Amino acid sequence: MATLQELHKNRGNPNLSHWKTRKLLTISEAALLTCGFDPLEFDHLADYPLRDELRSRQPINWQHVLMLITSITEAVCTHEIKSPYVVLELPYADDWKIEDQIKVSFADEMYLRTTLTKIHREELFKWLKNNGYFHVHQEPITIKFDQEIYQHPESIQKSNVILLPEPTYTTPALDALYGVIDEFWKNYDPDNNQPPPKQNVVASWIKTNYPEIQANDICMYIDKICRHPKAKKGGNIKLNSSNNMKGVTPKK
Repeated sequence: MATLQELHKNRGNPNLSHWKTRKLLTISEAALLTCGFDPLEFDHLADYPLRDELRSRQPINWQHVLMLITSITEAVCTHEIKSPYVVLELPYADDWKIEDQIKVSFADEMYLRTTLTKIHREELFKWLKNNGYFHVHQEPITIKFDQEIYQHPESIQKSNVILLPEPTYTTPALDALYGVIDEFWKNYDPDNNQPPPKQNVVASWIKTNYPEIQANDICMYIDKICRHPKAKKGGNIKLNSSNNMKGVTPKK
């Protein structure tokens, strides 16, 4: 089985660093990233069109992507990989259905939407590690000394393209907090007359993107922690108090 380093080398070691801030990945995104693809090239495709696209184009590592999608899907259905957001498309149903993972079994594998179901980045890291994707091979290198040749095993250096960080402690609320920073505050510039987002907008975004966080008070706490000190609660910026007082005579 190919390692993550070998898969990326096959693809020319692409720069995928713009994906490092994502805490949740769909199953398809996880498989594509592991095999050295940028999922943005395929984000317009649903499950079966994505598979057909890979089969018809047959880019390098395409077989690995298809097998990984199937393997990760099986791992979600057997609860080997934890998922906070499982989406099923059941037969004869009008639309797809969001289901708690605890109710999902291997019998649901064929109905699981791989372009919508999400897994935590740390869960993917653990699963790949347990299945040998980070195994470091030993390769002999040649050393010349006094006209004689010796063979010495040395570990291959890790690729400078690191798809997944070492797992760190996290919770759904922490994931939402980092997501809010990335979405609303990373590029916020209060000195450029940039209107800050309102609290209800931030809360609604959290509930949509982090289904485990639905309580209003938790959303508000996350907003208060992340909010820029000059942003207050968002919306229209009040006029300077000194300007408000011009031409106003205080009552005696």
